[in-house]
Amino acid sequence: MRNKASTTLTLVLLTLTLLSTTYSDDLIDQTCKKTPYYELCSNIIHSNPATAGDPKGMVVIMINYTVANATDTLNYIEDLIKKVTDHELEHKLTFCAESYIPAIKYVLPQAVGSINRGNFGFANYSISYAEKDIVACNKKFTGNQSPLSSRNGIMLQLLDISAAILKILLNG
Repeated sequence: MRNKASTTLTLVLLTLTLLSTTYSDDLIDQTCKKTPYYELCSNIIHSNPATAGDPKGMVVIMINYTVANATDTLNYIEDLIKKVTDHELEHKLTFCAESYIPAIKYVLPQAVGSINRGNFGFANYSISYAEKDIVACNKKFTGNQSPLSSRNGIMLQLLDISAAILKILLNG
């Protein structure tokens, strides 16, 4: 009798887990479809072990991923600065590094803190601020000569996804 009850309980728990996962996957897909980069959004959130079942958790995941990406880009910029011999290029790269540092250390972490406190408006402002800094970095380079164009492009996509999910939260 005990084995039957145990088996039934296991099946119920497994069913609830599968239903919860399906519900969470559906919500992630619905939310990511409202962003400008569905596949990127979906891949990041689905691959995160702490995948959240609500837009608030999803945007925190996206911003944390963005901080990791920005940190990697800053390290890349610092390596380029060490190798470059052209002083004009060095100044442009230094400007870009100075754009990434506040995003990593202050702006994006403040956005996460604001989201956790339910202050989605300030979080949205922080995302916009970070986007303006990355755009300013891009403008330092003319044409396709930027060694950061693809990295800045990905950064802007990540920020656009975060802003789109924040918009969902702001519109309630």
